[in-house]
Amino acid sequence: MARAILNLVRHGLQLWLRSQCDALDHLQLDLKGTSEGLLRGHLEAARLQAQGIVWGAFRLSRAIVTCQDLQLDLGRLRPGQPMALAAPLNVTLEVWCSAADLQHMVLAKGDDALGVSLLAHFRGPGAGNCRGWQLQTTEAGLHLLPPAWQPRTPSLLLQLRAVDYRIVVHAQEAPDRPTTIPLDPAIRIHNLRIDTRHLRVGGEALVRP
Repeated sequence: MARAILNLVRHGLQLWLRSQCDALDHLQLDLKGTSEGLLRGHLEAARLQAQGIVWGAFRLSRAIVTCQDLQLDLGRLRPGQPMALAAPLNVTLEVWCSAADLQHMVLAKGDDALGVSLLAHFRGPGAGNCRGWQLQTTEAGLHLLPPAWQPRTPSLLLQLRAVDYRIVVHAQEAPDRPTTIPLDPAIRIHNLRIDTRHLRVGGEALVRP
């Protein structure tokens, strides 16, 4: 009985997670709970590993999400239907973004791109757009490279840090004028690291029913 309920809950949660994303290439979900807890809609813990995630403006190569004490609405549990949460849930996040992911998030929206805001912040409102710019991840930070048709435009090296649960961006050419990347207030950033392959970010988020 408990195994059947657990499998139904797992399937419902997988459907719910996929419904929250615009795209999801791979999903592995591990659940921990007792028979008594499951009958009350309670799971002790869950661990999610996913790859190829598209969630609104965000693109992630990989994510690991863990949480404790899940309260589920069993009254809405039906085969083939997403699982519903019965209470807010605090989750721990660890995500990896490749250079291609960051290229899409920072430079791919034309005049609305985050890269435009960063250029304007560090180089002034007349810095122009970032069409044709490329992004590289390096040990020193994010390197924004101008297109070949702008030979006199210097590249922009950005360093990212976790400060007060936010991502703060510094530029070598303007060390006294950092800026903050806008995030959902429910997301709190604890740490981040960057190398030649990925930006790796750790934090937590509050998920509401």
